[in-house]
Amino acid sequence: MRRLQRWWSTVFVAALAAMLLGTVPASATPSYRDVFIRDNAADVAGAEPSAGAVWSSPDIWVCPPWDAGCAVDHNPIVGQLNWVHVKLNRKLGAETDVTGTLRLYYTAMGGAANWGGDADPFDDWTKITDAFGVIVPPGGTELVLPWNGVPGPGHYCLLARWDSAADTMTTAEGANTLTNTRNNNNIGWHNVNTVELPQLQPQPEPFMIGNPWREGDFKTNLVLAADGKPFVGPGRIVVDLGPELAARWKQAGQRGVGVRPAGDTTVEIVDGKFARIDGLVLKSRERVPAKIVFTAGTAAAGGQFVVRVNQTDGQGVDVGGVEYRLTVK
Repeated sequence: MRRLQRWWSTVFVAALAAMLLGTVPASATPSYRDVFIRDNAADVAGAEPSAGAVWSSPDIWVCPPWDAGCAVDHNPIVGQLNWVHVKLNRKLGAETDVTGTLRLYYTAMGGAANWGGDADPFDDWTKITDAFGVIVPPGGTELVLPWNGVPGPGHYCLLARWDSAADTMTTAEGANTLTNTRNNNNIGWHNVNTVELPQLQPQPEPFMIGNPWREGDFKTNLVLAADGKPFVGPGRIVVDLGPELAARWKQAGQRGVGVRPAGDTTVEIVDGKFARIDGLVLKSRERVPAKIVFTAGTAAAGGQFVVRVNQTDGQGVDVGGVEYRLTVK
């Protein structure tokens, strides 16, 4: 738990330091017309930059069948029309309506992702749809957008961007999706995977390990942490890095915390509260598929667990991740 607290503290201190040093300007929009998407449950006022993880926004969720009152997140279903709910919030003291466009994107589920915009061939994000002429009243609003043609099989992360002449981005967007999201409350990132686990059957879940920058190699760590009771113990977690990334990790000395090599390409998590695979090197613009393999033991029957998997840079700063919500049958 202390390691997990230190990890959250690092993220908070980095955001606070950036604000105090002036590297992130004050909001570009007066609060009375500021529209925001929360980065996490603690982000109640659309702070810029925000603190904590920014990749599990509670203001974005998927409901495969149409249900205007749906409030529980689901994984999208391939081969049918899905619906994405996005909540747009207003700040205390909001005045008048604000008009703009809500843009929605998806990418393969994982950590760091490269942002370049619709016309950029190196962009990791694919447009789902645009909602034009959206009016956000002082009390906020909730939109329900259609998602046709969900590619499959697979699991996906969602990105929502509020684009308004009356409420512009505070900081110009760059290649790093996490930096863009942390510094602009017009952007929300939702990387949540709901997993139903049978007992005693390994279930692999995809996780893309990426380089958030466009030039040069990037050294990253993969962090796994329990949010609440650990899954490891009543269950087992193994990370399959794949042959190329496993070879690079071996060449770098197979360093880590709370982990041990379990095979040619696999790493077992032995500390369910906090574990870290250190020194994974990614090439320019590279995004490598890995797998997080969950196996529920009989002692986990009927249990619910949350495992947060994210990438950090060499200094331990978060660059993106996924929240796995596990329910054992």
